[in-house]
Amino acid sequence: MKVSHIPNALTLLRVVLTPVFLYLLYLGTPDAYVMSFFVFLFASLSDWADGSIARKYGYSSEFGQFMDPLADKVLVISTFLAFWLMGFAELWMVLIVIFRDVLITLFRSYMKRRGKSMRTSGIAKAKTTIQMIFIYTVLSYLLIENFRWLSVLRPVADILFSHQVFWVLMLLTAMLTFYTGILYFFENKHVFNDGK
Repeated sequence: MKVSHIPNALTLLRVVLTPVFLYLLYLGTPDAYVMSFFVFLFASLSDWADGSIARKYGYSSEFGQFMDPLADKVLVISTFLAFWLMGFAELWMVLIVIFRDVLITLFRSYMKRRGKSMRTSGIAKAKTTIQMIFIYTVLSYLLIENFRWLSVLRPVADILFSHQVFWVLMLLTAMLTFYTGILYFFENKHVFNDGK
């Protein structure tokens, strides 16, 4: 495989790993939770790796520019939906994340057809960070709750990983996600003005 193909291959791999990750969560066994943790970790690292390789070697393609953020959104939205079904997040919070990500994806596609690139805000990184903190907090909780050899950590987990902590983290995630969505539109509203 050519080096130039690696970023897109990693992006597609992230899409493929999403149903694998969801299936492991569905199984709900201790071994499955361990594997789900590492599958998600690998998917997260693949996102970092494909971007790093593309920037280092100057590789860029329309496919990659569209699919990379889409693959991220598919993974994150699927994870939040799974956590809602498992009782770790409230539906209205998850819907905010879904609505924002779907809307931004459509907006990005519209801009692409117009030959425009989307301006991104630095706070978007904070949004991604809080989303990852929430996801890894839940996955860590599942590991501790389902493994006897981690039982020594359960008293700490009961304090750090309470329902209130999950609720607050998800609320922060939803609010920051919503806020960055608004920023995206305000920072790129010139696209609509240019069309007049």
